[in-house]
Amino acid sequence: MKYIFITLLLFCSEKIFSQSATYKLTNKEDGTSGSISVRKTEDQVEVNILANWNNKAGTYGQFTSKGVLVDNKCILKADKKSQLCRVALTFSKDSLEADFQDCENYQLPKNFSGIYTKISDNVTGEYIVSADICYFYSKPDEKSRKKGFAYTPEILNIEELFEDSWGFATFMSDGKHLFGYVKLTDLKFKRTYLYD
Repeated sequence: MKYIFITLLLFCSEKIFSQSATYKLTNKEDGTSGSISVRKTEDQVEVNILANWNNKAGTYGQFTSKGVLVDNKCILKADKKSQLCRVALTFSKDSLEADFQDCENYQLPKNFSGIYTKISDNVTGEYIVSADICYFYSKPDEKSRKKGFAYTPEILNIEELFEDSWGFATFMSDGKHLFGYVKLTDLKFKRTYLYD
């Protein structure tokens, strides 16, 4: 009985760090940055990775996948053009460590590996406009409001998240194509980009 109690106590005290959140890494030397959005449901995770190369060509890398979380770790794999991409994620309290192996076909070389810091409790994906009007901004600040907006219950695609509840959104409806920064407080999460 004593051993059962100890085992149960150890099991219950194990810290689970993975949560639905977005994490970011910025390389100060070359200005490259990466963001990883993780949506967690029990032991399942849906991951959207976006890498910004910060070059004149405007190169971006992207990788999406699903995985199973075991002991705060998850291995994601994908095959593109006969090249296996392997992404290992290890979660800590407010950060995660990402290791990219053979992911060049996804524009995710090893220099995007490292410790990513949590920047938001939100994740990328589809969002429904929940405010009466959701305005678009040219920068993530109140002073840069554009003329474009979306109404309830239109759906926006949030492609990248930033600190202070801002996201970069695209919206297409009836020939109208808008893009820019939006306030996440005007939106309600619908689903990730990983569709069944």
